[in-house]
Amino acid sequence: MSSPEELAKALAGIIGENDEEATVKQFLDTGFPPLNNASVARWDGGFPVGRLIEIAGPPSSGKTAIATAAMGAAQAAGGVAGFMDHERSFSMALAPRLGLNIKPGHFIYKKPETFEQSVGIFHLAVRTIRDKKLIKPDAPICWVFDSLAAMVPQSVLYDDKGNLRPPEKRNMNDNTALARATSAHFPAIAQIAEQYGVCVIFLNQMRKKIGVMFGDPRKTTGGDSPEFYFSQRLWLSAAQIKAGKESKEVVGMEVTGAFVKNKVARPFAKAKWRFMFMPDGTGRFDAEASLVEFLNEQKLLPTARPDGKPVRQGYVLWEGKEVARSQLPRLIEAEGPAGFAKLTKLLPAAYEAPVISETELDGELEAA
Repeated sequence: MSSPEELAKALAGIIGENDEEATVKQFLDTGFPPLNNASVARWDGGFPVGRLIEIAGPPSSGKTAIATAAMGAAQAAGGVAGFMDHERSFSMALAPRLGLNIKPGHFIYKKPETFEQSVGIFHLAVRTIRDKKLIKPDAPICWVFDSLAAMVPQSVLYDDKGNLRPPEKRNMNDNTALARATSAHFPAIAQIAEQYGVCVIFLNQMRKKIGVMFGDPRKTTGGDSPEFYFSQRLWLSAAQIKAGKESKEVVGMEVTGAFVKNKVARPFAKAKWRFMFMPDGTGRFDAEASLVEFLNEQKLLPTARPDGKPVRQGYVLWEGKEVARSQLPRLIEAEGPAGFAKLTKLLPAAYEAPVISETELDGELEAA
């Protein structure tokens, strides 16, 4: 019998030594500390580099805004961002306001025709960036596909000879083409993400499972394989924010994001924030108001003067002055990153994110 050392030496000469563990060493800021914490149990965390992530939810819930924040974080760390616009809806006007540099060389923007073309561009671009050492080895790449539901498989558009298929030739078999495409390509995408240091984000749409009487009836498109290859699945739900108690005007959405799958930290943690609609038709991830509300709920906003006397109801003590809590977010916004940093200093060192309810959890277990 050989000793473990002799066995290891013998195998190392044939198959090599053990590979390095596939651990996550870098995270991309989502722009909202409570969401970072729900993701990886760290205020300065975020989405893991080297993994596949799904962000799914209803329309106008800010999926693209969250992904754009992650792309901006990759650029800020010296990296590159890529966006595959299958929905043809990405706003070049809004993106810079969310911190994204849209200049070529910093940002890659393509409108692929098919799922396979999109994946091919991804593979070629990522390998070129890394193999030619166009950025530093530790600089992250963030690549977003918008959305998985809108990615059209090659077999739906073209026949085996490469000829465009007329609509009347399409059939029920095409309904499962996307599931077959993800099953064929997701294993390789996951390997590329880990090998080349890429945070791959697939935005996705929600569907409802027929016949589900208890728990969460939601599901996402793309078949079963994405459930296995996504390291994180962030599912969003949203409630309308009205202009006032008696108003019917919808000015935004109160969004709750829950990690229904998480292989980086504990699953089922959630966070809440506001996504507001702007007068020019764009949307804004209102991180300032969302963080003020979070700190208020956690009773972390200063509400007592140095002499111990409390401030007026609905006010906080901010830099020695009484400020209406409703006005504080805009004061923070006016100060820019420095103002937001002042808010983050109030975050507690020890914090455990809340988790989705038992009813929601039952729905996820039922779908597993």
